[in-house]
Amino acid sequence: MPLFKNKESKKRLERWFGRQWFNLVAFLTRFLTLGRAKTFGRILGKMAFYLVVRHRRAALRNIQLIYGKEKSKQELREMIRRTFIRASCFGWEALYLYSRDLTGAYAEDLVKKVEGIEQLEKAVARGKGVIGLGAHLGNFLLLGRKLTSLGFPNTAIMRQMKDGKLEDMLVEMRSKFGQRCIPKLPVSRAIEESIAWLREGKVLILYMDQRAGRGVKVDFMGIPTFTPTGAAVFALKTGAAVLPIVNVQDQNGFYKLIIGEEMTVTKTGDQKKDIMENTLRFNQAIEKYIRLFPDQWFWFHNRWKGER
Repeated sequence: MPLFKNKESKKRLERWFGRQWFNLVAFLTRFLTLGRAKTFGRILGKMAFYLVVRHRRAALRNIQLIYGKEKSKQELREMIRRTFIRASCFGWEALYLYSRDLTGAYAEDLVKKVEGIEQLEKAVARGKGVIGLGAHLGNFLLLGRKLTSLGFPNTAIMRQMKDGKLEDMLVEMRSKFGQRCIPKLPVSRAIEESIAWLREGKVLILYMDQRAGRGVKVDFMGIPTFTPTGAAVFALKTGAAVLPIVNVQDQNGFYKLIIGEEMTVTKTGDQKKDIMENTLRFNQAIEKYIRLFPDQWFWFHNRWKGER
């Protein structure tokens, strides 16, 4: 007899456990220093690598798809083990700051270095807004807070969680971190708010490194896969500048905000062709940073679904 009557009942239970884990870690971090919270993160990340079989298999399938011809299975397994540890540490670190309400200057201080700030200043000065190409890389929760502290109001389009209660928790956390968000659904409203934000000359962060139900099929990490077209569409419509912006961890456990060079937006007058070409080049810009910091990227997501 199956443990669950259907997939939906299994998902409801998983979401319930997800909420309880969120609350438990947030509670425990109240009694820890940041260093000890990270230690717990490392320990549980190592445990999760062995115990959370489904996510480990998904991550290994993904990384083997990209690096299988370049690295041995043992090298890839070790890379994913480090990914579990880093992801766990990022989570414990974020919940430590959230539970102690230290998401202001304390969080900003964790981002010790900023590279390429002059690129962003130059782009913002033109007054047409800036599209920041983001990725689920490093502790991206700190990215928006650091940009705000540097004088660059920003927002990001975020896909809502299917679990409404967990979504409320995450919205509250992002708010404390100073990360203003535009809900992805309904899409029409998200588009309207995003364009209005750019026309005010502000920074819109778009995380386009996850699979899109709708989009165009272009190379990502060397494999054609469906990719969101929002960055290309907004850039063509508003004339906003486009720059990659990521927040990665250094060897000392602090972070560096990296702002890449402004990208040229292709405009030939053929909208379909322009969207395809620009989306491909934006993918390549994100890919550059993922390849530089592969164990800091979220390999668990089924980015290349159906492409194996």
